[in-house]
Amino acid sequence: MTSSTSLTTDYNSILNKTPLTARTNRIIGGRAPSTYLRGLAKSAETTLEQVDLNVQSHQISPEALRADDFQAAMTARESELLALISSAMGKDVQNDTETN
Repeated sequence: MTSSTSLTTDYNSILNKTPLTARTNRIIGGRAPSTYLRGLAKSAETTLEQVDLNVQSHQISPEALRADDFQAAMTARESELLALISSAMGKDVQNDTETN
């Protein structure tokens, strides 16, 4: 698998999906997170701290997003989601993901 294929697969992964309003999706508009997070705060007339809390509520690391570190954001989110699933099920979740 080429790195561009892997990146496309990662972007289309369930880990990179989260519910967004149409307005938020337009603000994001294909820009880097370090750019669109500031735009979200400005357009919502809120603080960057509140934007961070909103991002965290989706089990996404605002720090990784602000650093434009997609891989770190997705790795952290995977761990957070697996922990939530494990907690809901009351038992450990088997993690069969392959890392290349």
